[in-house]
Amino acid sequence: MGIIQQSSMNKNLLFQVMIWMLAFTLLATQILHTRFLQDDYFLLGEISNGSLFEFLNSVWQGQGGNLWIYGFQGLLLGASLNSVDTSTIATWTLVTVSVVTLTNYLILKWLMGKDLSVLGKYKWLSIFSISYLGYEGLFTPGLIAAFSYHQAAFSHLWPIMLLIIALSLFINKNTNILLAFILGIFIGNSNISESFSAIIFLLVILLFKKKNLLIKNAFSVSGYKFYCSLLCGNFTGFLIILAAPGFWNRAHNSVGFPTGAQELLYRFFKSFGSFSADLATHPMVWFAFLIGVIIAIPEKLAQDKIVLVSKIKLLTWLGVILFASLTIGSTFAYVSWHQSTGLYQIFIPLTFLLGFYSKSFLKLDLGRNQKSLIVFAVVVSLILMSVKAGISFKARAADWDSAFKINYCLIRENPNSKLVGAEMLYPVFNLGIEDVSSWEWMRRGYVKWVSNSKFKSDIKC
Repeated sequence: MGIIQQSSMNKNLLFQVMIWMLAFTLLATQILHTRFLQDDYFLLGEISNGSLFEFLNSVWQGQGGNLWIYGFQGLLLGASLNSVDTSTIATWTLVTVSVVTLTNYLILKWLMGKDLSVLGKYKWLSIFSISYLGYEGLFTPGLIAAFSYHQAAFSHLWPIMLLIIALSLFINKNTNILLAFILGIFIGNSNISESFSAIIFLLVILLFKKKNLLIKNAFSVSGYKFYCSLLCGNFTGFLIILAAPGFWNRAHNSVGFPTGAQELLYRFFKSFGSFSADLATHPMVWFAFLIGVIIAIPEKLAQDKIVLVSKIKLLTWLGVILFASLTIGSTFAYVSWHQSTGLYQIFIPLTFLLGFYSKSFLKLDLGRNQKSLIVFAVVVSLILMSVKAGISFKARAADWDSAFKINYCLIRENPNSKLVGAEMLYPVFNLGIEDVSSWEWMRRGYVKWVSNSKFKSDIKC
C-alpha cells in the first residue's frame, strides 16, 4: 500500500511540475511578444496630443465616468507615446497575473481551510499555474483579454478581484475603513455591470447576515464600519460613472438603447446566450473540476459539510449576480468576448472546489486508472492549447511589427491611407483581437499617435 501511495504522490508531483513549466513558458512568451492592441491605439492617440488632465476631461465628456481605468491606462502608456516601447504594459502583465493568483489563493484558503495543504508545499506555484492558464479559451484568446488587453482587464477582471480581496479583509475583520473606501471606489468606478453586481452582492450579504453564521461573525462593530465604508465607496464610484456626460453619450450614440420590446428581447437572449456559451465552452471551467476530482479528499463530516455548503453558496451567489448583471448590462449596450474574464475568476475556482469535494457532494470515487486517464487528458489538452496560444502570440507580434513598418510610411505620406492590421482571430467564430484595418476608431487613434511630432522611429521610408 505504501509503494502504491508513493507512486501516486510521484505522479501528482510530475503532473504539477509539467503544469508549472507550461505556465512559466507561456507567460514568458506572452510578455516578450506584447504589442499594442485595440483600445491602446485610442488611448495613445488621445494622450500624445494633450496632457493627462485634458485626456481625462475628454473621457468624461465623450466616453464615461470610469476615470481611474483611463487614468491608470494613461500612466501605463506614458512611456510609449513617442515610440513603440511596450515594456511598461508588458511588465504590468506580471502584476495582473500576481493579483489573479492572490485572489484565487484567498478564495481557496477561505473555502478549503486546512484542506488547502493537499496542494503540497508548492501550492503557490500550482495556484499560479492554473490561475494563469485558466483564462485561455477554446474559441477566444482569453490570455490576451486577461493579461495583455489591459483596458478590458481593468473593466471586467480587476473589479471582481478587488471585490474578493475586500471581502477577504472583511471576513478577517480588517478595521481600516479608509482602505475599504478606496477599494470600493476602484470597484465601483470600473465598469457599470461589475460595479452594479458588487453593490447587489454586498446588499445580499447584509440581508442574509442573520441566516449565515459565516457572515454574521464578520459583522462586529468594526466589521460594520469596514462593510459600510466599502459599500459607500462602491456607490460613489458607481455614481461617478452615471454622472459623466460621456456615459450617456455612448449609451445613446454608440449602440443605442433598444427601440422596442422585440429588440430588447433579442438583445437579452443574445447576451444571455453569449455569456452562457463562454462559460459552457471554456476549457478550464471543466479542467478545474477534473483536477479537483484527481486530488479529491474523503467525504467530509456532516457538520463540516454544512459550513462548506454555506461558503460555496456565497461564491455561487456572486457568480450568478455577476452573470445576471453582465447579461442585463450588455442588453442595453453591447456584448463582447472579452467581458467574461470576471466570470472565470469566480467559476473556475468554484468548479475546482466541486471536484475537490466530489466525494462529499457527488459521491464520486474514481479508481487509479481513471484518474491517470484524466491526468493524461488534461495535460495533453493544456499543452495543445498552450502551443496554440504561444504560436498566436508570436504570429501577431511578427504581423504587428511588419504592419507598423508599412503603416508608419503610409501615414507619413498620407494620414488618410488605408492601413494594414495585425489581427489575432481564433477559428470557428473569428473572435479575438481586431485591428486598425477593421475599425475606424482604432485607425484614428493609431494615426494620431504615429503623427505626433515627438514620435521617433528608425524606419526609413
